[in-house]
Parts: sequence; C-alpha cells; structure tokens
Amino acid sequence: MLKKTLVLIVTLLFLGGGSVGYAQNKRGPSTPEERKRAVAMATFLETNPLAKEAIDYRGALLVFLTEVPDISVTLCLDVLGDSKRVKGDYESEVVGQLAFSQAKFVIENPKQAEDDGAVYLAGVEGVLRTWQAIKTVKPKAKFPLLDELLQKQQAGTLAEYVQAGMKKCKK
Repeated sequence: MLKKTLVLIVTLLFLGGGSVGYAQNKRGPSTPEERKRAVAMATFLETNPLAKEAIDYRGALLVFLTEVPDISVTLCLDVLGDSKRVKGDYESEVVGQLAFSQAKFVIENPKQAEDDGAVYLAGVEGVLRTWQAIKTVKPKAKFPLLDELLQKQQAGTLAEYVQAGMKKCKK
C-alpha cells in the first residue's frame, strides 16, 4: 500500500511537474488568501481526516503545493521511521498529511522554512494529530509505528527521533 501511495504522490507531482515549471513561470508567489486557505485545509485534515471533504482538500493542497513557487516541502518518510514500517490503516492519509503539515508550518513560520528539523518535526506532529483523530473515529484502526511515535512524543523524545530519521534523507 505504501508503494501505491508513493507512486500516486510521485505521479501527481510528475504530472504536475511538467506544468510546475510552466505554472511557476506564469504565476507569482502565493497570495495571503491562498496561504490562509492552505493552512485552514491542512488544519482541517489534521482534525477531520476522514470527513467527506477531506479528499477534495488533499487534492487542492497537492495542486497548490505543485503550483506555487514560494512554498515547498520535501517528503522524507524516514522521519516517521523505517520506511518498511510506514504501513497500516490509512497510510495514504498519513503520508499526505506529513507534507501538508510541513507546508502549514512553513506558511505559518516563514523565518523557519529553512530549518529542516523544525519543518520535519511539525510534519510528524501533524501526522500524529491526524492519527489521533482517526483513532477517535475508528478505534480499531492499526498503525503500530504511529502508536510508537505517540509514545515518543509523550516521553519528550520525538524531536531527537525525527532528527535521527532526517539524516537518512540528506543528500
């Protein structure tokens, strides 16, 4: 399933990639209204990931992130843990939320946009909010890795864990 999720995201980015450069040449930076809407959608998805409008919001956020030249995030699943363990119920929602919560952080904290550790941590924390919201609605949902990350968050060790994971993503 993770492979399908990544293929979908990469395909969407690639398909958009042909037009990303084109769109970026045609349009300027995101507007304050667009950024406000993106933050609102990302926040909504963190708290209501299974709502009927969630699919539309994910699509709109993906299009927004591929079109605007001034907001970018890097998807690094290693910040969640071993990529082989990034599997479970609702993994596509979780993987997408990692990018959306990172973008939300970048928009709300533009002076920290270059601080990879802060951006990745914000993404993981958004994923955990999303997972908790899913578990509220679907208590039988399973995603052992995310449950472990919640324990690390409660123990105060999540930031160190994310820092170690992001080292695997560096080029």
